[in-house]
Amino acid sequence: MSTNDHITSVDNRPELVFALVGGAGTGLNELSQALKDELSSFGYKSVDIKLSSLLTNLKGYTVQTGIGEDIRIRHLQKMGNLFRKQINKGSALALAGITEIRAERAKISKSEDKPAQGLAYILDQLKHPDEIDLLRHVYGPSFLVVAAHEPRENRVNDLARKMARIAAQPGKEDKFKGKASDIIDIDDKEEDEFGQNVRDTYPKADYFANLMSAYMRFNVQRFVRLLFGHPFHTPFPDEYAMYHANAVSLRSSDDNRQVGAIIFNIDDPRNLNNLRKADVIAVGTNEVPRGGGGLYWEQYASPDARDQALLKKGENRADEIKVSALAELIEKIKGQQWFNDTISSTSATKLAKDLLSNLKGTQFRDIGEFSRPVHAEMAALIDAARRGVAVDGHSMYVTTFPCHNCAKHIIAAGIQRVVYLEPYPKSRAGDLYAEEIVLEAVPEKEERNKVNFIAYSGVAPRQYQQLFSMSQRGAKKGKSLNTWETEKCSLIPICVPQNASLLYIVAERQALESLPSDIYTRP
Repeated sequence: MSTNDHITSVDNRPELVFALVGGAGTGLNELSQALKDELSSFGYKSVDIKLSSLLTNLKGYTVQTGIGEDIRIRHLQKMGNLFRKQINKGSALALAGITEIRAERAKISKSEDKPAQGLAYILDQLKHPDEIDLLRHVYGPSFLVVAAHEPRENRVNDLARKMARIAAQPGKEDKFKGKASDIIDIDDKEEDEFGQNVRDTYPKADYFANLMSAYMRFNVQRFVRLLFGHPFHTPFPDEYAMYHANAVSLRSSDDNRQVGAIIFNIDDPRNLNNLRKADVIAVGTNEVPRGGGGLYWEQYASPDARDQALLKKGENRADEIKVSALAELIEKIKGQQWFNDTISSTSATKLAKDLLSNLKGTQFRDIGEFSRPVHAEMAALIDAARRGVAVDGHSMYVTTFPCHNCAKHIIAAGIQRVVYLEPYPKSRAGDLYAEEIVLEAVPEKEERNKVNFIAYSGVAPRQYQQLFSMSQRGAKKGKSLNTWETEKCSLIPICVPQNASLLYIVAERQALESLPSDIYTRP
């Protein structure tokens, strides 16, 4: 029997799979409801799948001991980690989600292999980047991720308040803030490769929702309408700017992290309803500077002294300096006679080289002081200076939250607003410049005389071309705004190709071959 036997494709109203991502304590209920309400307006029914509830199907699942919201969350975190370790896959819960999707589908279409017409599955929620990678591999463009941002302080307070209420101690949430903070830290990223890792999951989204924005519900509605080919929506200034920043990032040769930044001349961002101008005035990426000005480019027969070119010659100048600095410290410690005889007899340079390779993830290893590339934010400021363009009062859009070194130059340059996509927890900007910046500022309510750092909200750069191209909607498809409105309940998402289900039904089966039935069994 071939893998396609018994597979029936219903492309009239194709299935959609959504997944939500948000750090612990993030209030996803309103976001989820906004998504379901708008899907309903297109005639789509939604099925909620709570991934953490599927952990009870895991072999080795234990019932939590003790009572309390913190105990419940930590228990689920540990069970999720156990699941990933047992099958040696970070995508374990995504596999469980696929089994549930197939079960829910069978309730409607009477077969796990027959797509259910006009149905959207909403997975709540993903905690590991491998989960997104697997679901994208299986469902392709039928799979969409919505990530939510809420300030850490809000999340700590909300989680502590919930803990206090469940512990029958309302009004005493201060007692629980420490536990709430610990849970959020664990959820953000654990050292274990199979642990919680929202930090690296969040940036992979197709749409970003800032829950602090007064327009959050409208923005989610607009995203769904774009998925169904709304013939009139065009990019918001923030979406246009972040797409540019992402494009700029791709010219970087840094294989650790490509970062792009642009400086945007925009009207008062607190009054976007009266926007008159939104112009890109400078760009920058993280790349090695070239003599004579500017940064290296990839060119034919051109001198190339970027880090990758030097590594081919066996040179790693940043590490060489770090070894020297570390050896200097070791010599000082030796002088204090803190080492045993064996260590003391080993040269400081050898100790430093051995130690450096084991310092991955530490503050010392991540020091950017000796990095040769200019950071993207600095490159954008330099680009503006070389052009003779003032940046005072303008906005900067950057694909990654600025490091503390860039932050001080952003402050000094007079940048008013920094919009970032990917968090960067190693940045100490908030600790060093608490008086000069506002971390996780509330959109539309920026403070004057400070730099407002705002989490990006809008269509992800990865979906920009697909959703805003008029080749998929509008007049070329014979759709006016009036006809689009009257045909809403018969429209097909523009991102889903014809007969997509023929591919993902097979991909579901293949993916589930890596989920041992003796470890995970759905009743």
